[in-house]
Amino acid sequence: MTWFDETQTPDFVAAREHVLGEVVTFARRLRRHGLSVPANAALSATEALCAVGLSDRDGVRAATHATLVADARDTETFEAHFPEFWYRLRTGLEATATSDDVGDRSNTGAFYGAEVDGGVADELTATADADGDVGGGGDAGGDDETVYERRLVDHDADAAVDGTGERSRASTYSAGGAGTAVEDETTGRTLDRNALTRFQQALSSLAGRRWTADDGRRIDARRALRSSVGTGGAVVSLPTRDRKPTAFRACLLVDVSQSVLDTVDRGFLLSVLDALVAEGRGVRVFFFDTDVREVTDVFTNSRGDPAAALERAEVAWGGGTRIGDAVTELRRRWPDAVDRRTVTLVVSDGLDVGEVDELERGMSWLSGRSRAVVWLNPLAASAKYEPTCRGMAASLPYVDGLFAFAGSEDLAEVARQLSRHGPRGPIGYEHDFRDRTVAEEVA
Repeated sequence: MTWFDETQTPDFVAAREHVLGEVVTFARRLRRHGLSVPANAALSATEALCAVGLSDRDGVRAATHATLVADARDTETFEAHFPEFWYRLRTGLEATATSDDVGDRSNTGAFYGAEVDGGVADELTATADADGDVGGGGDAGGDDETVYERRLVDHDADAAVDGTGERSRASTYSAGGAGTAVEDETTGRTLDRNALTRFQQALSSLAGRRWTADDGRRIDARRALRSSVGTGGAVVSLPTRDRKPTAFRACLLVDVSQSVLDTVDRGFLLSVLDALVAEGRGVRVFFFDTDVREVTDVFTNSRGDPAAALERAEVAWGGGTRIGDAVTELRRRWPDAVDRRTVTLVVSDGLDVGEVDELERGMSWLSGRSRAVVWLNPLAASAKYEPTCRGMAASLPYVDGLFAFAGSEDLAEVARQLSRHGPRGPIGYEHDFRDRTVAEEVA
């Protein structure tokens, strides 16, 4: 059986979008039915489909099963939902061979500042990146989750149009636009000092290798075995130990592109940075968008008002995003900012317009040189978030933990997971079991 009339020429771009959208939707559906699907499994499944082709049902089934199912006991659930996935995949590809009802997908001008149907093309670009670096996204995914992903925590989205019908600056995302001066921001979120303290304590426990033997939470097997020698091999008690906290050292790489500023509370972000610089040891802060610059001294001299200090220092933010170039520049100009005692904190939504190879090389260096790499993503505050945009997907293998970053409660959750499991344990947004649907509805 053929998928389409061979006399028709399929729209390759539309077919690519359709396949990627259906794979992401299938992975989400499996998660909703209890399967533990890895965060990057949708990309792995798409790559597997590229290798086996899309014409054979058994080949597609084997490729998706191998990449999306981690436990053999979940095969029955996978088999129950695969027929629907196969039907949607097949019928969608047939449609791409006959018509393209979503417009001219090859119009790359729409992604670099051109006006589209009276709207702002920058917003379309942001949606495309969040959907896995594909354009438009119209009918490809089959549901609204793909389009919704980019604006998960953008609580200004519905209020972004003023009385004249014009969209405000704060609601648009520019892939390579110019930055604007930092203005004194009033924050809608207050920083919980208890959550911040727990976060700092978690960071301090990562840097040291020394242990304390008093009232720890982990069993000290060596001491237990040594003490059993005097009792004929019988373990009478189980001594405990824990990491000895030290002053934390951190390197903060903060994405100040427009897409991040649209989704994170700016006052909250600056308050966190200011507190970490004031209370840590050797904490350094770097802002990056299409360029990277160190602003540690600005926070050191901020006197509790980082927004005003940045404004006085004429620091600009709000441009595009080139994460790989920023890490490469950090390695070239400030290699001493990161070492084996330093925890690297990356604050970014992962929407990158730079070269993926450059990003992978930079993250590989950062991962090998840091004590741990913790990624704080404002978009991960939503229960529907998936790291499918190309920048986040390329960085994920080199990150110890990807967490939400929208408020003090997220800092407390990062602290809880790091304190309990450490940087090499099962940590990240996928292990955040809080009910975040109510918070999303309020936002």
